[in-house]
Amino acid sequence: MPFFAIWKAGLKKGAALLLMAWGAIILTGCSEPQEPKQINPVAVSVVVLEASEIRPSREFVARTAASAKADITPRIEAEIREILFTEGAKVSEGELLIRLEDTRASADLQQADAELAAARAEVDSASRNLKRGEEVSEKGFLSAADLDKLKDRFSAAESRLQAAQAAVQKAVSNLEYAEIRAPFDGWIGRLNYDVGAVVSPSSGAITSVQVTDPVYVEFQINEADFINFRRRGAESAQALSRSLGLYLTLPDGQRYEQAGVLDFADVQTDASTGTVAMRAVFPNPDAVLVPGLYVTLRVEGQSGEPQVLVPQVAVQETIEGKFVLAVDDQNQVAQHFIQTGSREGALLVVSSGLEAGDRVIVEGLQKVRPGVTVSPVEKQIDQQTGALIQMGGAGQ
Repeated sequence: MPFFAIWKAGLKKGAALLLMAWGAIILTGCSEPQEPKQINPVAVSVVVLEASEIRPSREFVARTAASAKADITPRIEAEIREILFTEGAKVSEGELLIRLEDTRASADLQQADAELAAARAEVDSASRNLKRGEEVSEKGFLSAADLDKLKDRFSAAESRLQAAQAAVQKAVSNLEYAEIRAPFDGWIGRLNYDVGAVVSPSSGAITSVQVTDPVYVEFQINEADFINFRRRGAESAQALSRSLGLYLTLPDGQRYEQAGVLDFADVQTDASTGTVAMRAVFPNPDAVLVPGLYVTLRVEGQSGEPQVLVPQVAVQETIEGKFVLAVDDQNQVAQHFIQTGSREGALLVVSSGLEAGDRVIVEGLQKVRPGVTVSPVEKQIDQQTGALIQMGGAGQ
């Protein structure tokens, strides 16, 4: 076939392919546009806000102290022979704690007993001589002066007998002091002297015993609060305590499960600080509280007003203020600026910006923004710990 014929046939074939391509494009442009693929809403955890009665309250930095303490000090000079307690253990009233060397005390008692026996014999002899002297004096065979001498000897013998009896009592006490016993139920502290050490009343305490159930919680209030306390007509701390609730937050942030009562208010201010010493008493049956702990004392009134509480984890803050992300009835996210008050465990009191029944986001905050639609999963929150709890399920 000639070259010209071949070129003409290829041209016709290319034109046909071009027309078919344009037709496909035109048909495609006339078809209906495809809808974009639907994206599922983001799942977030929400908490439904509730209103609770919030009592007016104040918080104070306080410190625990033993409700009773006794220093175990020796009453005699002697060597420590035996230690019968474990440091830091609980002891009972009358329990033998320390045994001192009693050789000297025993010898002193034996000597005192001997002197007592001699004094009794002297009294008996003086008594018999006085009786005979009185008999012969009546018959005129003994002068009044000699009779007076017999009476004086009898009186002196009686005095020596009384002194001997006192010496015996002292020796018995010293022998008893060789055994040191617990003065009351409590916890015993660190040992300051070891076996073999010679101790005396001037040596200081060998150890100490403290009562921690109940335990004292000591704190200070300023002068203005104290004046208000007096103006309320409270004659004593105990009278005021009937209208208050006292609670503790421990150093680990946990709330102490036992409530306390106000026990003491000082009758004068500290001139250097302008404060008045106060004291509360808390039960401590499990010995959780030990003397010297720094704790937070919360003092609450007995009645309050309903207020909305919001989880702290839901609250965010910008330069414009604090806000939360809430979910409305259409499951859309909305931003609410709020004003907060006191802290109640893991919750904050809301003074404005939210109402009871609002749903605020507590999990998934980083995945959403105002205006988007979400899939809310309702949860509950533990007021004290802030742990989230599935509705009808276990904590997450």
